[in-house]
Amino acid sequence: MDLKQALLREHSKANTLTIARHILAGVFTMEALWELIRSGAPPLPQRASWVLDAVTEASPDSLQPYLPEAVSLLLQPNHNAVHRNLLKALERTAIPEELQGELYDYCINTLLNPKALPAIQAFSMSLAAKIARGIPELQEELALVIESQMEFNTAAFKARGRRILSLLRKS
Repeated sequence: MDLKQALLREHSKANTLTIARHILAGVFTMEALWELIRSGAPPLPQRASWVLDAVTEASPDSLQPYLPEAVSLLLQPNHNAVHRNLLKALERTAIPEELQGELYDYCINTLLNPKALPAIQAFSMSLAAKIARGIPELQEELALVIESQMEFNTAAFKARGRRILSLLRKS
């Protein structure tokens, strides 16, 4: 069975974790997974990005070779699951300085977008906080953006916002 067949076999957490273990063990390659995220026909990108989430949870550095492409993919229209899982994976990964500005801007724009899904806003908030760590100007900007959106947003946004604001104020 190849990676594509494995992804299409079943859409479940159990199957996702099995495929992730196969990638970590070398049965399937990270390159093949990335190719399906980047250019597979639906529903392959969504399912493959869920596997990417599981792989980066176990091995955060596994996304390193694909970082520029991951940021580029995030900036393009795509299925919400792909954006959500990419944001989660990027949050776990060390992001080179040359990609941080573009990624931070994406996160801020997502937080300010009233049409953005709550999960995507939540992961954008966490990723922006990670990028802003140690940069007082960015921390201040992020705090202002979060505070400006708290009143009009979901309970999930407010909960994550309070947690991030608390972290920003401590540093």
